[in-house]
Amino acid sequence: MSVKREPAIRKTHPAELIPERPSRGESAPVVAAPATPAPADPSGRKDEEEKLSMTHNTRIKPSTKDRLRRGVDKLRYETGDREISEASMTEAALDEYLKARGL
Repeated sequence: MSVKREPAIRKTHPAELIPERPSRGESAPVVAAPATPAPADPSGRKDEEEKLSMTHNTRIKPSTKDRLRRGVDKLRYETGDREISEASMTEAALDEYLKARGL
């Protein structure tokens, strides 16, 4: 007469949380950061692509930062595009926000 019990501490393997990879035949539409044309540079260098600044010291909630990291990981996994980064997503979101408000 043994009692069947569930373990008090459950350890799940991290790979169990990863969703199945979509099949190659049914590819989802690629959602990447939109490429924006560089604004007119007063110095006259139009052929050089605008570079991202090295630092932008801002404070964001830890939950927002976690969502950003998960979003980057998910998009990299689904699209296979390693160019997607926290910086590129943040830049695209800021650009979209400013354009929506006419700034």
